[in-house]
Amino acid sequence: MEIIPAILPKDLNDLTQKLELVKELVDTMQIDFCEGGFMPSQSLPFTDALDYEAHLMVPDPRPLIDDLVRAGFLRILVQVEALSAESFADAIHEWRGSVEIGPSLEIETPLEALSSFAHELKTIQLMGIAHIGKQGEPFDARVVARVREAHARFPHLVIAVDGGVSLANARALLSAGASRLVAGSAIFGADDPAVAIKQFRNLL
Repeated sequence: MEIIPAILPKDLNDLTQKLELVKELVDTMQIDFCEGGFMPSQSLPFTDALDYEAHLMVPDPRPLIDDLVRAGFLRILVQVEALSAESFADAIHEWRGSVEIGPSLEIETPLEALSSFAHELKTIQLMGIAHIGKQGEPFDARVVARVREAHARFPHLVIAVDGGVSLANARALLSAGASRLVAGSAIFGADDPAVAIKQFRNLL
């Protein structure tokens, strides 16, 4: 199991402060980008000690991908609802060798949305909240069954869950087949983010 802290930055200062809190405690960070919010640039405060993945929650993610590749992102997760299946497959092919492109699915999006290009993927992310784009949303327990179904349908894929992840539901998600847990509020809303990360790891 990998625990990945998620940052939905208000600005560059907010991003820098949160990275400083956990940069020596984890291997990978997720940075979220929403329409009207903080956008990527080549001036991101990265450290070579970490890998970075982006979660794009924007209507047209394609123009941002080149910026993210130049900024050094390892993985880019795109809401599958933003692109047609053909466009998603094209994006995977276009940036193969530069960055891993993976789909993120809203709670209501059927897994069939992946069927035509699942063989091209390494990772999928399932959202565990009903409304994306905000941290602190309540966990939607339906995602546990979705993880189980995705694991059965696509056993070759790494399954990440993002949204509402907490110590209370982490075991159920792992048992269902998730191997990456993306947590924002459960880590950065804790009194001590380092203790929160340790508590997640102690679940194993």
